[in-house]
Amino acid sequence: MSNPIHIVNNNLLGIVYIVLAIFMLASMDAVAKLLVTSEYSSFQILFLRGCINMVLLSALMPFMGGIRLVKTSRFWAHGLRGLFGFLAPLCFFTALTSMQLAEATVIFFIAPFVMTALSVPLFKEKVGIHRWGAIIVGFCGVLYVVQPTSDIFNPAVFLVLAASLFYCLLMLSSRWLGRVDPTFTIVFYVTFWVTLLSSTTVFFVWKDMPFPDLLAVAAMAVLSLAGNFFIVKAFTIGEVGAITPFEYTGLLWAVTFGFVFFGEVPGLNVWVGMAIIAASGLYMVYRENKKKPAIS
Repeated sequence: MSNPIHIVNNNLLGIVYIVLAIFMLASMDAVAKLLVTSEYSSFQILFLRGCINMVLLSALMPFMGGIRLVKTSRFWAHGLRGLFGFLAPLCFFTALTSMQLAEATVIFFIAPFVMTALSVPLFKEKVGIHRWGAIIVGFCGVLYVVQPTSDIFNPAVFLVLAASLFYCLLMLSSRWLGRVDPTFTIVFYVTFWVTLLSSTTVFFVWKDMPFPDLLAVAAMAVLSLAGNFFIVKAFTIGEVGAITPFEYTGLLWAVTFGFVFFGEVPGLNVWVGMAIIAASGLYMVYRENKKKPAIS
C-alpha cells in the first residue's frame, strides 16, 4: 500500500518551491521592465544575465555533483530547449517596453491552457470536454484583456503570446528531459544556450551600463537561476494538479510590482480578464484532480 503522508509532504514541498519560484521570476520581470524602459536591448540583458549565471553555476557545480553533471546524451535536445528558453524572455522583455507589467503577465497566463492543448499531440494525453471548455473560456479571458477590435489594442500583445508559447514548449521539454537528466543539468544547459544565442547579436545593440544597472542585471541573474531551479524541483517532486494553482500568485505579484515601482493601475479589462483566466485555470486543475483515482 502506498504511503499517503509521503505524497502529501512532497506536494507541500512542491508548493513551497513553486511559490518561491513565481515570486523570484515575477521580481525578475519587474527588474527587466526597469532595464528595458531605460532603453537597454533585451539581447544585452539576456547575454549579461547568462554570463553571470554561467559563473554562478560553475561555482556551484563542485558542490552539486561535479563535472559529471554536464554530461548528457541529449545535448541537442537541450539546445532546442535552450532556443525556447531564449525566445520566451526575449519576446516578453521586449513587450514590457510598451505594456504594463500586470497586463503582460495576465496575457502570459494563457500558458497553462496552451500546455494542456499541446499535451494532446505531443504526449497523447486525453483532454476531456470540461478541460477543453476551460481552455476556450481562458482564451476568451485573454481576448477580453487585449480587446483586439478596440482603439486601445497594443500590437506588443503578439510578443507576449509568442513568449507564452515558447514558455509552454520550454516546460513541456522539461518534462521529457527531467526523466533522463538531473535538475542542475537542465538548468545548466538552458543557461548555456541562452547565453550563446544572445551573444550572436549583442554587440550590435550594446549600450554601456553604469554600475547600478549592472547590479540590476546581477539581481536578475540570481532571481532567474533560483527561480528556474525551484520551478524544475516543484514539477519534479510535486503533483502537477497540486502545485499548478499556485502559479497564479504571479498575477498578484505583477499587479503589486507594477503599482509600487511603475505607478501602473490595471484597467477594468485587465481585472476582469484576470478573474476569467484564473477561474478557468483553477477549474481545469480541479477537473484534473477529480479524474484521478483516490490513493488507498
